[in-house]
Amino acid sequence: MKGKPIIQYGKRFLVVLSILCCSFLTGCWDLVEVNRLAIINFVGLDRNPDNGKFTVYYQVINPAGVAAQKTSGINSPIYTYRIEANTSAGATDKMSDIIPRQPFFDHYQAMIVTERTARAGMKEILEFLEKQPDRRATVYLFVTNDPLPDIMKTYIPLERLPGRAVRSITESESKQSGRVGKQTRVKDLVENMESATVTVLPLIRLSGKAMPTTGRYEEIDANQGNIVLQGGAVFKQDRMVGKLTLAEMPWFYLLNGQIGVFYQTLIVDKAHVGVRVTKTLVRKQLSMISGSPTLKINIESKLRIVENTQDEKLTVQNLEEIKAQYNRHISEKAYEFYEEAKRNEWDLLGIEQQIMRKRGDQWKEAKKDKDIWQQTELDLTVNCTIETFGLTIDPY
Repeated sequence: MKGKPIIQYGKRFLVVLSILCCSFLTGCWDLVEVNRLAIINFVGLDRNPDNGKFTVYYQVINPAGVAAQKTSGINSPIYTYRIEANTSAGATDKMSDIIPRQPFFDHYQAMIVTERTARAGMKEILEFLEKQPDRRATVYLFVTNDPLPDIMKTYIPLERLPGRAVRSITESESKQSGRVGKQTRVKDLVENMESATVTVLPLIRLSGKAMPTTGRYEEIDANQGNIVLQGGAVFKQDRMVGKLTLAEMPWFYLLNGQIGVFYQTLIVDKAHVGVRVTKTLVRKQLSMISGSPTLKINIESKLRIVENTQDEKLTVQNLEEIKAQYNRHISEKAYEFYEEAKRNEWDLLGIEQQIMRKRGDQWKEAKKDKDIWQQTELDLTVNCTIETFGLTIDPY
């Protein structure tokens, strides 16, 4: 009987001790409510070549506007702020002068720069971004030749946040069409700044006229006021040196072994055969043959027929004709792309960087010629197999 009161007093003591300990806890002193943050979603940057001044556009998410889309009424999901400064850091410092909340960059999706800024060189901008701790080097980087204010002040359809929209387009295109690669972030450009390897970043534009009011959400025409992919901007180190068209982009990624899926239309007996190319394996080897550099590329692909306007059935002989035509088509287009790149003095296959890593007397002598990469011959081998899917194998 005497043991029970002792146990009860012991339990009470532990409860009181726990309460006292909790009273000394400070909690999260660094917690900041969402309504006190300016959550940056998209950044646009231009630099005036005449005076060197920066014009930066910050798209800030309006949480109340995003939430309002699920109810009646239309509120702006984003607000765009325009800031001018003499330096990259100065633009960030001036944010507090115009934005009444604490800037929050950790989750912004993309950054876009004007073509004139990219061609003038982005060393200062990249060095600033690299020094920031809030993941600014991992965001997607885009280039445009359209007026930057039009892009940064346009509401786009379906996806209310433009930064998220352009990032989603990039990720989708890299998986489905081969017209964009995965190495399109700020850090991918930075990694090639001290080498001869080129970087290709997505080139985008505004389709149709700008849509600066929320009335855009009541328009059915999704093509107007939309951001679309235009091609690729070719960078050597920190400077843009040229452009690739949308049709040329898959060949860049194919020859560099960075492509996933892409489509090609073949002409077989004057009929169209559309193929979806998947599971492409690319092997590259640079060798010195008879005193001349030769780049051997072996491409192996699997095809799926997605369109067939032939009148004949898919016999074994017909399938062999399709395979042979695909091999010829890929070889011809790849050679054309390579020769065009050499005429533009763009080392799109990274040959110069490969030569720099080579060892031996032959390569030591070859390295004395700075333009030796342009003398490199392309030796291309293409092979494919066809996979058939679907209920109907033969054309109707």
